[in-house]
Amino acid sequence: MGDPTAAAPPITAPLPAHRVFPSAAAAVAFVLEARPRIIGIGEVHATTGGPAGPTTLARFTNTLLPVLAPTTSDLVIETWRVDGTCGEQAEQVVAQVETETKRPEATKSELVLLVEAAVALQVRPHDLAISCAEYATLSDPGGEIAYDRLLRLLTGKLGDYAQRGLDTPDATIVLYGGAVHNDVFPKEGLVDYSYGAAARAKGGEAYVELDLYAPELVRGNATLVEPAWAPLLDLTGPDRALLYERGPGSWVLLLETLPG
Repeated sequence: MGDPTAAAPPITAPLPAHRVFPSAAAAVAFVLEARPRIIGIGEVHATTGGPAGPTTLARFTNTLLPVLAPTTSDLVIETWRVDGTCGEQAEQVVAQVETETKRPEATKSELVLLVEAAVALQVRPHDLAISCAEYATLSDPGGEIAYDRLLRLLTGKLGDYAQRGLDTPDATIVLYGGAVHNDVFPKEGLVDYSYGAAARAKGGEAYVELDLYAPELVRGNATLVEPAWAPLLDLTGPDRALLYERGPGSWVLLLETLPG
């Protein structure tokens, strides 16, 4: 894996300015050198029928969380539990979201493993509490999920954690979720789904965005792959992770490619 505390290698050229590391763990250690207190980590969610091999969530749990843990007090995860007092409607909302977003059944187990790993590393885990009244707003009269309201709700809750962290001098928080909510520079039309811009505006260098992109998941995805760093996908390898800074406090980390 390489020494995650080793000095960062020089920026390469003439490709988009970037840094090459022997592992994603080493790249994360480099980002931590600036001592941010709030890190918004975004992933591309795994889907049923996606590429085989460890998910980004599993790779984060096993190789990146141990690097973050020594300087992290709390881990906020973009997931939520069904409140048993909210009745059948809440259960239907959760079941429909899971079906329509095509999240693999294994994701549930991987979230449990992430929580267990955080506790073992003495990091306090948190999920997003959704009240019964909030559940009632998440489906329209026809029973369809109101995804705009759901995304706004999740963004607001993640943002609340980020803002509270910035207001708490001894808090060092990692927020783990989708790669839209944490954006410092959200794309047009997605501003309302990002807490990152507000966190950066309030906290300055105390907040950073770090997107974890597995090359096999993002290659060919015109929504996620930006022309500025798209050529870097061809440089990834099983023993090579690339770090690109799209702007102040906004990092793209291209993970090592999976074997096979």
